[in-house]
Amino acid sequence: MKKLIKIFLSVLIIIFLLITYMDYSDSRYKTKLEKMIVKNTDIKNVTYINAYGDYYIVMDDDNLYVFNDKYVELLKVDKILIHKNDKKYDIIYDEKPMYMKDYYKDNKLYYEYYDLYSYEKIGEVLVGGKDE
Repeated sequence: MKKLIKIFLSVLIIIFLLITYMDYSDSRYKTKLEKMIVKNTDIKNVTYINAYGDYYIVMDDDNLYVFNDKYVELLKVDKILIHKNDKKYDIIYDEKPMYMKDYYKDNKLYYEYYDLYSYEKIGEVLVGGKDE
């Protein structure tokens, strides 16, 4: 019985350490992205960053920027024009900037897209599974 308890506790500790490592790696990745943006652009205070495809979506105190993988500025939008992101959706760039929400429903993965300026739903895509 004691051996079973030791194995169970060991498995729990290993799972906890793996989760901690994944969280640490994720924060290191974000920090590395921020450093690369600061190094290769004129932005000094990054308040939001998201890498999506070959694009970097970056926000500072005043503007939203979209950079390509060579750190060339493709788009600059004043934050005053952007709708408040009440639901904390990711900002992506696919020919135009937009908010993206992903969720699972009945073992199917859906992506919903929202207009950056009005927060209105502009589309939905089923990624995994069949739409019946």
